[in-house]
Amino acid sequence: MVADAWAGIAGATVAAGAQFRAGLGDVEVAQRHSLASLIKANRLTAFGRANRFIDITSAESFRSLVPIGDYAAFQPYIDRIIGGDDAVLTAEPVRFFEQTGGSSGGAKNIPYTDTALKSFTDCLYPWLGDLIARRPAVTQGRSYFALSPVGRSLDQRIGAYPLGSPLPFAYFGALRSSLIELSAVPMELRLLADFDTWQRETCLYLLQAEDLALIWVWSPTYLTEILRAMRRDALNLLPTLASRLAISQDRNSVNRRIETLESTLCGSSNDLSAIWPRLDTISCWTDASSKGFAAELQALFPQAFMQSKGLMSTEAAVSFPFGDGPGSVLAAHSGFFEFIDEAGDCRFAWQLEIGRIYRVVVSTGSGLYRYDTHDMVEVVGFSGDTPRLRFCGRAGVTVDMCGEKLSEAFVASCLERISVPSYALLAARTTPRPHYQLLVEACSDNPLDGAIAERLDRALTANPQYEYARRIGQLDFVRLTSIDDLYGRWKRHRMQSGASIAGMKAPVLLREVDSVFLAGLGVAER
Repeated sequence: MVADAWAGIAGATVAAGAQFRAGLGDVEVAQRHSLASLIKANRLTAFGRANRFIDITSAESFRSLVPIGDYAAFQPYIDRIIGGDDAVLTAEPVRFFEQTGGSSGGAKNIPYTDTALKSFTDCLYPWLGDLIARRPAVTQGRSYFALSPVGRSLDQRIGAYPLGSPLPFAYFGALRSSLIELSAVPMELRLLADFDTWQRETCLYLLQAEDLALIWVWSPTYLTEILRAMRRDALNLLPTLASRLAISQDRNSVNRRIETLESTLCGSSNDLSAIWPRLDTISCWTDASSKGFAAELQALFPQAFMQSKGLMSTEAAVSFPFGDGPGSVLAAHSGFFEFIDEAGDCRFAWQLEIGRIYRVVVSTGSGLYRYDTHDMVEVVGFSGDTPRLRFCGRAGVTVDMCGEKLSEAFVASCLERISVPSYALLAARTTPRPHYQLLVEACSDNPLDGAIAERLDRALTANPQYEYARRIGQLDFVRLTSIDDLYGRWKRHRMQSGASIAGMKAPVLLREVDSVFLAGLGVAER
């Protein structure tokens, strides 16, 4: 069954990969075609009429006629869709909504059409085909894909529309059936409303899958938390696992598996490779605030290939791992992309320069036109003339107490530069004087260096506004506080607010609006 399913996937993706590779040499043609298709299909929508789509004849006129907008600019149109209006943002019907949010709070409802779904499929086919060609060992076992938020009921609605796709693996198009066959975890588990039950069952199914070869998650912390639960509850999980294995395996095989797992999960070694001896690839976020967590995951599975996820968000598929070179390649056929440089000038994909950092603006089949994602990317290379991108952080997450305007991307780079030994958060504090407090996850194996706050303070002065505020006494020096289970506490805080752990990002910068979380830590301003 496993071999047949992988053979079917390989056969279905080879043509898509070859076609995508052939187009890498002319990103301008691909991008102009993507934009022309979007404009032609949607010129008679409410948004199209309001923004003179009928007069748009080029990327340049599109840029001139349609303003850049964030979610607030699109919300009135989205509210009309939810209220039952047709042809608001797209001529084709909305199939369902997905929800996303950020540290600013408040849910954002993103409509999905068939074209929007296809934009993801058009990335995932070349990605899978390229992965199979480069890592053929992934086809030697089953897989685990963490796709849907835990506990989402199939009857949840936004207006008359489903919240989330009713079908598992909807983003993978015709590959759905094969991927369901390969899944180590039954699809029904995603419907479990109780988190503890979901986590226990997920642990049991994954421990049962000795042949697991591919893990695909968003945040690396999603997987590390499951592993932590396996180790913490091993003595309760393993007897149940033994009973389940005994249904289909002989006693000697069951005993060997349980002994291996007990030794690995309960032992002192941090190498967990024996849990899944065939594990070839872990696909997850590896950049910006996820970099340290990805390194932790790599240490747990030193033989596995860690593949960067690229930049795929609820709003758009921007980049994905494909081909040779650093970073991830622009998904040039999955939307129209613009890039705002440091000076505020708008560049097209064929105008980007290596080594430069840009803010991403997208136009997609979901009806988001010149939508400001606030995602920051660095151009790290090219495949043909198609840019390869590395995610740097979010431009929209900023803190500004004294005119310093610290961004998450900048703070993440400073923390990386000073080599913080574990997960860290920088929190804005206003009393007794404005300052920043560095919260670092306590780690008994690596005692915290008290000078780390001073090093961060120096690194932050690369921001001239921060340096000026420090120099004239508007900002006091950085304070350091060690916190037990810092990320776990952040995760639980966000879950209480209704956030999904599947795509939960680990922030590196907290603002005053996060005072409830800080108060829960018992961290007093000082």
